[in-house]
Amino acid sequence: MVTGFRRTLSLPLAKSASVPALRRFRGEKRQSLRSTSLPGRSHPTVSHLLDQIRSAPGDSSSSGVDAIDRLLAAVDDLLRLPQAREALCRRPAWADRLLDAFLRLADAHGSFRSAVLCLSDRRAEAQAAIRRADPARLASAARSLRRTEKEVSQVAAAIKDLARSAPLSPGQWADAAEAEITGVLTDAVAATASASVGVFMAIAAAAAAESASLSKDSWKVWPTKKAAKAKETAPSAAAEGLEEGSGRVFRSLVNIRVSLLNILTPSL
Repeated sequence: MVTGFRRTLSLPLAKSASVPALRRFRGEKRQSLRSTSLPGRSHPTVSHLLDQIRSAPGDSSSSGVDAIDRLLAAVDDLLRLPQAREALCRRPAWADRLLDAFLRLADAHGSFRSAVLCLSDRRAEAQAAIRRADPARLASAARSLRRTEKEVSQVAAAIKDLARSAPLSPGQWADAAEAEITGVLTDAVAATASASVGVFMAIAAAAAAESASLSKDSWKVWPTKKAAKAKETAPSAAAEGLEEGSGRVFRSLVNIRVSLLNILTPSL
């Protein structure tokens, strides 16, 4: 049995939001499904995950990272359902593709988290160079920010294909319950990838803008000591929130992979 991070989830249902529609299986809009396994309306856990998918952000920032974490927490809840475990066990080939998709997302967010930590250091370096009127150090900070922008852009490009749900399609379903479970998990992967790409590109754009704003004469327009401290505090607080949020998302993805491996690996 594989073990990993443990978490206790108690999330309120999110309000449905208007977001760009995700590509559905075979280009068709998924309809409400009924079965003896999931009687009447969808199981509340499935409905909660659907709400999180609809609420997934199309853009960026620490609030976007928080939304991704809520979406992944709902995925983790769904994987605890017997219906989900049965669907995954009946579809080992599809489950392997799902496992691979979450591995790629975990790798991407692990790289993103490292880049975010480096970004904070590079911002601090730029601010120190400006305060000390050190053009060589400032030029080095600008180059570092440009490297961060390229690194994060590459991470975003690596998972863009996961924003399309079709590659994970399991084909023919055994019943409506299986169709609903596999469908919502596939859409969750697409929503997570799409929202992640939005967050990554926003941070890459911010790094590029900061690099472009630096020049050898930047310290000449640096504000008074009091104003400078306020100017530095706001980005610092935002960076801390992003660092914390990216860490939570990475751990959530690891938890999901652990859950999938536990489902697919027979207990000894």
